[in-house]
Order: sequence, then structure tokens, then C-alpha cells
Amino acid sequence: MTDTAPDPHPPGPGLRERLFDPFTYVAGARSLALGLAAIMLAGFVGSFSNTHFDGVLDAHTGVPARLPLFLGEGLVNWLCAATVLFVMGKLASRTAFRAIDLFGTQAMARWPSAITAVLALAPPYQRYLVAVTRSLMSKGRMPAAPATEVAVFAVVLLGAIMAAVWMVWLMYRSYSTCCNIRGAAAVGTFIAGLLVAEAASKLILFDRAGLVSGL
Repeated sequence: MTDTAPDPHPPGPGLRERLFDPFTYVAGARSLALGLAAIMLAGFVGSFSNTHFDGVLDAHTGVPARLPLFLGEGLVNWLCAATVLFVMGKLASRTAFRAIDLFGTQAMARWPSAITAVLALAPPYQRYLVAVTRSLMSKGRMPAAPATEVAVFAVVLLGAIMAAVWMVWLMYRSYSTCCNIRGAAAVGTFIAGLLVAEAASKLILFDRAGLVSGL
């Protein structure tokens, strides 16, 4: 019988792992750099459509604001989520873990928000949103609009919901992987932490941009 030498170049993560479970392979300073870049990109792109990420789980299109507000919203959301989940992890985990890993991967988990920001740039979505806002404020009813604008609005809304679900899944995988928590304990503490983080971010960002409509 002959021994088989180990492969010196094992295969890297596949597409599924890269999209839905990347934190086994990327953590620490690298994930922090990638995550902060994604957060800044989402805020920068969002500024062109006045799309505010005004909560850990929220995205709304509102009145114009200065660029620092759009960028700051993403940072507040990340810090609220990462800080609360860090505390929850310390309480629930039986093993030690590094803060840089959790904070870095929580930043990286927010990258689907950049997809929402890009979707909100669609001109038909913007036109329909303005028409709806004006009609509801002046007449109290939905306006008549071309079918294409309504369809694009629906696609953007669906895309934003899917991006939010994707982001929450990545946040959970970050928390579970970095804190080494599994099963019901991971799910329960993550949900509790997410609700606390959402409330904290809403308190900090409440009415900063005079929001008028939502994704």
C-alpha cells in the first residue's frame, strides 16, 4: 500500500461558501478592511438616491443630506450590531474569541446593503417614489403611474428585502463562527442581540434625515 501525499494546494472555498459562509476563511483585519469599504460604498452610492441606512436592519429613501450622514449611518449600524453581539457572545460562549474577528466579520456581513443602494438608483423607482410621496401628502391616495414604474418599484423592493435577509444571515454566521456558538443558544442570543442593536441604532439615528418613504 502506498501513502498518498497531502495536497499542498487544497481547493479554496466554493461560490456557496464565499456568498453565504465566508467567515471560516476571512476574518480579522482583512474582513474589517473589506467590510468598512463595503459600508462606505453603500453610503456613498446611497447618497445619490438619498437612500439612508437608518438602522441596523433599515433602509429608507428620504430627503437630501450631506455625504457624512450617509457614511455615518453605516458606521453606527455596524458598531451597534458588533458591540451588542460581542457582549452577547461573551455571555453565551464557553470559549475565548477575538474582538477583531467579530467586529471585522460583522462589518463584512453588511456588504449586501451596497446592493440595495445600487437598486435604489433606478430612475423609474425614483420617479414612482416621488409621485407616491407627493400624492399621499396632498391627496391621501396612491397616484396613477405607468405600469413599468410600478414594476420597477416592486423589483427594487423585492431586491432590497432579499439583500436584507442575506445580510442578516451573514451577521448570524459571523456571530456563530467567531463566538463558537451553535444551535438554539446561537439563534436565541443572536435574535436578542439583533433586536437590542436595532433599537440602539434607531435611537441614535432617529429623524436625522427627515425620512419620507421606505424601501
